[in-house]
Amino acid sequence: MGREMRRKNSKKNKNLKIKNELPVNDTITGRSALKIFVFSTILLAAIYFTIAIFVTKELKISWLNGETNETESTSIENKILAKNTFNQRESTYYVYFYDFNNEDTNIASAIYGADARVYRVDASNGLNSNYVSTESGNRSATSLDDLKVVDPTLIKIDNDKIVAYYEGPSEIMSFLN
Repeated sequence: MGREMRRKNSKKNKNLKIKNELPVNDTITGRSALKIFVFSTILLAAIYFTIAIFVTKELKISWLNGETNETESTSIENKILAKNTFNQRESTYYVYFYDFNNEDTNIASAIYGADARVYRVDASNGLNSNYVSTESGNRSATSLDDLKVVDPTLIKIDNDKIVAYYEGPSEIMSFLN
């Protein structure tokens, strides 16, 4: 064997050694599975908080909105979405549509004293925007598809039908008094 042949064989064997020395890992180890789990959990949490803060406004961050003191109550009793207006257990109940950030204290105190069950809907929530109008409400609505209200509105529902519709603070207060 000549010098040139030995060099070619050496070069060929060197390339084969390098290819054979590369680790082939076809299985997922416990450590890599843990990394995948932690990464996916962090990613899902980030997506949830992004949606909760910016889309549904379920979570409020005071420094993000420029507020220094948060005065809003964090839990509102009987809070529902507008799409659940006709889907409650009781046969007769009220649904009060209003902006949770700008609640009228006179109406709120009168409603708290009401005998019947009152469900509250946040008119400023993005998920309720299909049912809240800035112009005028639909007093003759018979189903969820027809429902349009303005802020504030009080609706009495009896057996899944609207039997009374009070729009605006003066109309609501005259009914409650």
